[in-house]
Parts: sequence; C-alpha cells; structure tokens
Amino acid sequence: MKRKILAMVILLAGAGLRAEMPAAIMGDYVEARSNHVYTCGCLYSGEQVTVGKEAILAWGIKEGGFRGLSLAGVKVVAVVVGEQSLSLAATPRKSVLYLDGITSVAQQQAVLDLFREQFREGLGEITGVESAPISFERENEGAVVGVGNTVRVEIRKARLPEDAHPGSRLWYQPFVPVAEPILGATLYYKYSGGSFARQWWESEPGITAYLGSFTLRAT
Repeated sequence: MKRKILAMVILLAGAGLRAEMPAAIMGDYVEARSNHVYTCGCLYSGEQVTVGKEAILAWGIKEGGFRGLSLAGVKVVAVVVGEQSLSLAATPRKSVLYLDGITSVAQQQAVLDLFREQFREGLGEITGVESAPISFERENEGAVVGVGNTVRVEIRKARLPEDAHPGSRLWYQPFVPVAEPILGATLYYKYSGGSFARQWWESEPGITAYLGSFTLRAT
C-alpha cells in the first residue's frame, strides 16, 4: 500500500511539473543585414568598418503563448540600427518593432516583454512600437516580408558556390537562436520609415540573410 501511495505522489508531482512548464513558442524567422554573412576575407574586413549597421528581423509565430495569452498568428518585424556594425556584439543599437495579429493591449504587452526577455542583445533599446499589417510569406526556397510601403525584404535560399565570392566562408551566425539556419541571398532590402536618421534599399543579390525556424521557451 505504501509503495502504491508513493508511486501516486511521484506521478502527481511529475504531472504538476509538466503543467507548470511554459509552452514552446514556435514559428518562422527571417533576417536580412546590410553586410555579408558568407563572403571572402577581403570583403569581410572592409565591411566591418563601413557597413553592417542595419538589419531587418522578422518572426511569424505559428503556435505557443506567453503569460497565459496565445501568440499564434502574431507577426513581428524589427528594424535595427547600430552606431557600428551590428555583427559586433558590443555595438550599441536601437530598434523599432512593427506588430500584426495583436488582439488586445495585454497581448501586445506580452509580446514586448517576451522580446525584451529573449532578444535584448540583438534588439538593444526598443525606441518605438507600431501596429501595422505585415505580410510574411515563407517557403522552402525563400521568403518575402513586408510592412506596408515601409519595409520590404525578398530572400531566396543561397546557391553555393555561384552566389558567393571566391574563397568565401561563414563569418556570422544569426542574431537570434535559429534551428538549422539556411543561408539566404537578399534580392531586395528596403526601409523607408522615419524612425531613424537613415533609410536604405538594396537590390544587388548578396548572401546577407538567414532563413529558419525558431523555438522559444519563455521563463
């Protein structure tokens, strides 16, 4: 009898621990930078001091929740700007977030708290938050992300070796944890908003992007 009671206690305790574990938050991720992540040494050296000060990151959440609120269907785009290359971890940076699929003030706050918790180093100081329609199309061979006329990113899977410069190698990992990241060639890359003292657009293909999926388990 004592053994049966002990086994029942252990079973219930285990069930309680499983119930308390936060649900995983999962979805698609896209990242485009203003510098190459896979290139030759000469271009890498030059870009460290001349470019790489801008990036656009996008998350399409498919399932999961935070603080008891579902985040399924929420899309987030971050425009990140630094004083130096963002690929240098210590570079001070600021970001503006665009949110879509938000249904309440509480849900918006949950998203902001989650992103500050999980991506503080990559996003830096979040200086603005805007609600806006976001298009997020992700396929095996590429992705297209847009925020009205303000943000546009078109990426396809990089084709090696033809997309790369001779002697290229991988220099940078994605800004955030990504499951099996795929190198991307950025076909078009644009920011025309007024949140920063700079705007940009680029249409010359280069291996400056990543595609992948993410899984978060918030604390």
